[in-house]
Amino acid sequence: MKGLCVYVDGGKGHYVPAKAVMESLNEMGVETHLEEFFSYLDIKWIGKINKFYWRSMLRMPGLERKLSKHNDADSNGMELAVNMARKLCTKKLLSRLDEFRPDFIFATHPYASTILPEMLYSAGINIPVYYFATDVFSAPVATICDKLRRFYIATEEGKERVLKMGQKPDTVVLSPFPLQKSVAEGEKLSKEEARHKLGLNPSLFTLQLNLGGEGIGSLSLLKNLLKADKPMQIVILGGMDKKGTAHINEIIRNADAKNTKVSVPGFVSNVNEYLAASDIVAGRAGINTIVEAMYAHRPFLITELVYTVLPSAEYIVSHKVGWNTSDNPEEAADIVLDAYAHPEKLEEMESAFNSIPIEYSAEKLASMIVSDAASLERS
Repeated sequence: MKGLCVYVDGGKGHYVPAKAVMESLNEMGVETHLEEFFSYLDIKWIGKINKFYWRSMLRMPGLERKLSKHNDADSNGMELAVNMARKLCTKKLLSRLDEFRPDFIFATHPYASTILPEMLYSAGINIPVYYFATDVFSAPVATICDKLRRFYIATEEGKERVLKMGQKPDTVVLSPFPLQKSVAEGEKLSKEEARHKLGLNPSLFTLQLNLGGEGIGSLSLLKNLLKADKPMQIVILGGMDKKGTAHINEIIRNADAKNTKVSVPGFVSNVNEYLAASDIVAGRAGINTIVEAMYAHRPFLITELVYTVLPSAEYIVSHKVGWNTSDNPEEAADIVLDAYAHPEKLEEMESAFNSIPIEYSAEKLASMIVSDAASLERS
């Protein structure tokens, strides 16, 4: 059996789950390739436009939420995209399938999960397409597609939402969240052990400020905490370029804080160690970062919020495992300083984390896909 995992290059939210499932499938002996959707169909120029638009919207989260809400309510956009793909990309798709004919396709983005099954159906090719809803607690309207074999989603809340949106009930399946290997299989460390391993002060309150895979995020929390200048340490993660890193270092120099220590590792592969070292994770509400924080039992402080993650914010607040300050940035520093002064409040959150009913396993999701694909071959 052979598989194809397809993602869209636009942050890490769609790439990380696709890569995690691909790795699990290959470990199971299922030869699986990982492909970027726009590259796979030889329309990289559209991919560049898509990425530029997304990065622009990340800099304007308020505008992004309004535009995305409008686009999400318009079902014509995906229909136009499907028709365009049929005209421009069918020949390329058939060529790629001649090179490597998968027995199934697994997708983590609406473009791939909606456009590919429609193209396959029009071409008379019977390859099942599986979709994992990376937003976990919901999904864009564009993901609703009657050609999907299975629509996997990791929460009951998300499952109910997509059923109400019109996804066929017999396709919607509750599934584990496919954590990246470094988090799922990383060494379990105490806060002190992790801080020592990372060269941090083992005894200092530690905030992880995550700017996301694109490295685009607000630094107002950093500035406010530097003004407060409490004896704590802030670790800034994210896919920052040299210009972004230089800007952060300039903020640190100008603040001239005596007690607050700041380090800027940027993009890291040992996410599990930084999670273990942290008392609180803060930043843009990227779904991987939120889910990984929940898995590690670290409260998440949302400072910025994009449209697709609105249900995630509702979830962490209602389950009392984090805070949403996206509409009140000044409140973020107050929350961190209160947790710093009263660490027992964070300890009280432990029971809330234990009650979250999300399963985490890329291996189990991969097994579900293979089992279902195999059943089709036998029928």
